[in-house]
Amino acid sequence: MRLDMSVSRLLAELEGRVQHHESQEAHHAEREVYHREQRALHAAELETSRERLAAFRAAAEAAGEHVAARSLSPASLEDDLPPGQRFRISQLAAHVIAKKDPTETFGGTSVAHEINQRYGKRLRRPARTRTVATALRRMAAAGRIRQLEEGRAHHEGLYSLWGEEK
Repeated sequence: MRLDMSVSRLLAELEGRVQHHESQEAHHAEREVYHREQRALHAAELETSRERLAAFRAAAEAAGEHVAARSLSPASLEDDLPPGQRFRISQLAAHVIAKKDPTETFGGTSVAHEINQRYGKRLRRPARTRTVATALRRMAAAGRIRQLEEGRAHHEGLYSLWGEEK
């Protein structure tokens, strides 16, 4: 503290500091109430969001298990063709499609993948999506399957055994 300050000036400075700290204390008390309210609000929203996330994860996991069990079951992937015979990709595609649910939609990629999973050991080369897509277009033209969506440059065509044509 400086010794050359007058008593009146020292009192004025101390009163100014007291006022400043009182106003700061009041300000931070208001902010404390506001922040407590905001914290409670966000805690409630966090709890709701966590519950919804857990429910969504459970539903997504159950749906994924259902789809995986249906599409990758050992019975659906076994090679059920007579041994020793050679088959064309179009014949294998027809065989795979015949085992599908009538309302299920499929395209060249999914059918080629299933052919490779089921009959990959018997093929010289893996079935290509373009080859299978050509076979599907020909089956649709012959009326054996229905074309739901026409394929475009970067979007494959969609087909079904039963359904509305476009």
